[in-house]
Amino acid sequence: MLTDDIIKAPGKIIKEEDLVNVKHNIMHNTLVLESSHPFPGYHGKNLPEPPMPNNIYLVTETKYEGEDILRTAKKIKHSLPAKCDLSFGHACLNKKAYHFIRARGLDCFGSIPRLQAALAEEGIKFRRMKTLCGKALIKLRKYFPLKKIDENIFQDIDNPYLYYFEIPEKPPWEFFKKITIYIRSNLDKYSFDAALAIIYMEDITDMVRIYARDIDHEQLEFVRSKYLYELSHPDHLD
Repeated sequence: MLTDDIIKAPGKIIKEEDLVNVKHNIMHNTLVLESSHPFPGYHGKNLPEPPMPNNIYLVTETKYEGEDILRTAKKIKHSLPAKCDLSFGHACLNKKAYHFIRARGLDCFGSIPRLQAALAEEGIKFRRMKTLCGKALIKLRKYFPLKKIDENIFQDIDNPYLYYFEIPEKPPWEFFKKITIYIRSNLDKYSFDAALAIIYMEDITDMVRIYARDIDHEQLEFVRSKYLYELSHPDHLD
């Protein structure tokens, strides 16, 4: 939906994160993973490292329908911290797929077992504990609250360090990763992390999501122009 340059629409993020086990403050014998660095491509100043959970992934025993997870999240909202947001998806880690419910905005690690208990009361079953660690390709379904800040760029309403711009079509992840590394390697004044986004507006819209805390509008436009060029010249880096 687009109203006065405000978008609130469902979609998906495709990104890589380094995931590690959460071993304490969780329900007994359940698999909970945490992003050790939620924006791994960003190496600039002022990277927030709060003494609280980053992205927390509650790994489920099976795949649940997205609508069922969203209905469950709505039912238990009163028992969650005010800023906690639940979404869902799956991660490919060590060549295996793990379905999850992601919690973002938990106020402390002690909130994790309370959240798990509330979900379990609604019938959600969690995967048993196992040791996992490594880089995961994550596909996360969520709602996007965006505002248009110029003709080509959107900004996240909840997180002002997230920016989005449209691309002609979704590239394969490994190609996107390759050109992202190339673009970042040619910048020395600022840093950013990048992911792919698919947002369902009036039509399906493919986008690049940029995370940066020290980037201005001119630099954003430069990054956008570099992506558009590299995406339209797939043989440039061969």
